[in-house]
Amino acid sequence: MFRFKSTTSKGEFVSLDEYISRMVSGQDSIFFLPGDSEESIVKSPLLKKFEKKGVEVLLLVDPIDEFCMQHLAEYEKYKLRSIAKEDGGLLETDTIAKKKFQKVKDIYKPLTEWYKTRLGKEVEKVAVSNRLVDEPAYIFTSQYGYSAHMEKINRAQAFANQEKASNYMLAKKHFEINPNHPLMKELL
Repeated sequence: MFRFKSTTSKGEFVSLDEYISRMVSGQDSIFFLPGDSEESIVKSPLLKKFEKKGVEVLLLVDPIDEFCMQHLAEYEKYKLRSIAKEDGGLLETDTIAKKKFQKVKDIYKPLTEWYKTRLGKEVEKVAVSNRLVDEPAYIFTSQYGYSAHMEKINRAQAFANQEKASNYMLAKKHFEINPNHPLMKELL
């Protein structure tokens, strides 16, 4: 049985069944965030949107936790999603909110194209984010391949082949901008 600390567990370990019993109405996924320590994870800007919506996030501090989650993929018909990856954000179910967000994406298209031109091959994609609260921008990893945390663990392995590590399973980076941040408004 897996047990993890979470954003609402107050230092106690919770099972996936306990997590599911506390899910908010309409939540269709189990969310988690990997990191080096509980202290560093709870400081992540990615948690702010989840906290605002009252959504619990599992804190994965052991390197084996993320590896297990990648291979589990689903539990009790709920997908397991890393909020540090491209597809890990909360999905808006409201059609009005989706239409509004699409308009914002269209407005910011010149800025996202400008960033993509400047960053070139350093990033796979530049997009407008609907999950950032106070930060102007953030770099996410693609939903495929290793997260930034797993890449760090692999690089630290004593017998890792550094030549293969530079290409094997390294996730493409996605640069997301916050359209509500004053800096991005000014850049636009």
